Amino acid sequence: MYPVTYEADYLKERNRLTTFFRLIVAIPWLIVAVFYGIAAFVVVVIAWFALLILGRYPQGMYDFVGGVLRFSMRVSAFVSLQTDAWPSFGISDDPTYPVRVRFNPPAARQSRAKVFFRLILLFPIMVLSYAMSYFIQAAAAIAWLTIVFRGYQPAAIHNGLAYVLGWNTRVNAYAMLMRDEYPPVGDEIPVEVDPPAFTEQPVPVDPGSAPAQGRPAGGPDNPPPPPPNG
Repeated sequence: MYPVTYEADYLKERNRLTTFFRLIVAIPWLIVAVFYGIAAFVVVVIAWFALLILGRYPQGMYDFVGGVLRFSMRVSAFVSLQTDAWPSFGISDDPTYPVRVRFNPPAARQSRAKVFFRLILLFPIMVLSYAMSYFIQAAAAIAWLTIVFRGYQPAAIHNGLAYVLGWNTRVNAYAMLMRDEYPPVGDEIPVEVDPPAFTEQPVPVDPGSAPAQGRPAGGPDNPPPPPPNG
C-alpha cells in the first residue's frame, strides 16, 4: 500500500440542487485553494533545499504541505461530485468527512538524487495524470446528469472517481517531495516504503516477570498445589 491514501464514502442518494450549481457554490473553496497552493509551492521550494542539505523533510513543512494536499483533494472531490458534504476551509485531518486523505510520517532519510531530479522523474506520471484528467471530466459530467435528472450517484462512477482522484493524490504527494517511492497506478501494487522519521522502540520485558518459555509454572520455589483428597 502506498504511504499516501485516498478514501471516499459512497452515498447513493444525492442533492440535486447543490449538484446543479456545483461549480458556482464551489467558488469560495477554489479561491482558498489558490492561496493554499501558492503557500505550498513556496514551502516545497524551501523543502527541496532542505532535503538536499539534510536528506529529510522538516516535520513542520511536511505537515503543512500534506494538509494543503488534503484540502485540495477534498475540494477536487466536491467539485467532481464525489461527495455533497461541504468541505472545511482547514487543512487538518477530519475523520468524519466522507473524503479522507492520509499519509505516513516523513521518511527518516530521502534520496538526494531523487529529489534533485524530481522534475525529470515526474514527466511520465504527469503525462498519465493529464490523460486521466479527461476521465474525471467525463465521469463528473455523467454524475451531474444522473444526479440532476435521477437523484442518485451510480456506484461505478463513484468508484471510477475514487480511483482517479486517488491516483492524483499520490502523484501530487510525489510532486510535493513528500515521498521518494514512485506512485503506482493502483494501490494493489505494493511498494517498498522508506522507514518513518520517528519509530517507537519496543519496551524491554523483564525476564523475571514471566516464567521461561517451555518451563512449567511450578518449580522448586513454587511447587504445584497437592491434589485434592479422594
